[in-house]
Amino acid sequence: VSGDVLSWKDILHDGAVPGDDDRSAFRSARAAFLADRGWASAADVIADLAQRDARLDAVARDDEIVLWFEPDLFDQLQLIQILARLAVRPSATRPTISIAPADCLLGPLSPTSVVPLLHARRQLRDDDVTMGADAWRAFTASSPLGLLRVADRVDAMVGAVRYGIDSTVALPHLAAALRRQLEEYPDVGNGLSRTERQCCEALAPGPITLAKLFETSSQASESWSFLGDWSFAWYVQRLSECARPLVEHTNGTSVIAPTPGADARRFWERRVQLTPFGQEVVRDRADTVTANGIDRWIGGVHLTTARHWRWNASAHGLVERSL
Repeated sequence: VSGDVLSWKDILHDGAVPGDDDRSAFRSARAAFLADRGWASAADVIADLAQRDARLDAVARDDEIVLWFEPDLFDQLQLIQILARLAVRPSATRPTISIAPADCLLGPLSPTSVVPLLHARRQLRDDDVTMGADAWRAFTASSPLGLLRVADRVDAMVGAVRYGIDSTVALPHLAAALRRQLEEYPDVGNGLSRTERQCCEALAPGPITLAKLFETSSQASESWSFLGDWSFAWYVQRLSECARPLVEHTNGTSVIAPTPGADARRFWERRVQLTPFGQEVVRDRADTVTANGIDRWIGGVHLTTARHWRWNASAHGLVERSL
């Protein structure tokens, strides 16, 4: 595939994601989170994001942008950020915006499989761009209620869940991705996010290695796996390094995520297990937020022990809680 390639790199489902009307403040917020995790230096992140933003802003009216994004949450959040950036440009001055109709993961494709997707690309309408921008604003808002409303609206407006079903649909995977994001809010019963619950359920039968836990809970349990190994290791650390741990190594020690550049083989080969408290939580007999508190960002929403939102899976709704 010829043309200039811009890689849009950010783990938007992790850490604070404020609205990016103020680009400098946005870059600083993302850099602070990524640097705090040890995943990159703040200066490198800011420089990388600034260069990325400048390249997108420089696309001219006569150019064409072809968007290559998978159906999973990781990619769909990046997609709506880009659409929000393009939406601020008047329709008459926007470049042509097309999307590759990927009902699959793009990484494993052979080069010969990529070219037909380019030829089959679909042009986005103004309504599609607006829909993406609305989803981004809802994701970066300080309350999650708007995201739930947008997910419902996208689901009603987009009459297909795959490109292969409808030859005209441009954003068939967005509604499912937004709902998957909502499932990361703590459950009304036990306080676990869906990712945390899948992790604990995979450990319920007994100890397994962290590599097997990653494969079972974050890859095989998802319609579209989205979680990278760095994020997963951090999630397990959060379940282990708290007042009442849910997960531990089989020798009783806490799980500490490796830093980039370190030899991580030992980390992934070690076996982990649920603690007795973790067994209680996964059986809905205890609430981890009540026991351990919460301090977590999901998009623009800051969940704290004093005030946070819970996900009610049976009602497909959100409930505000305070402790």
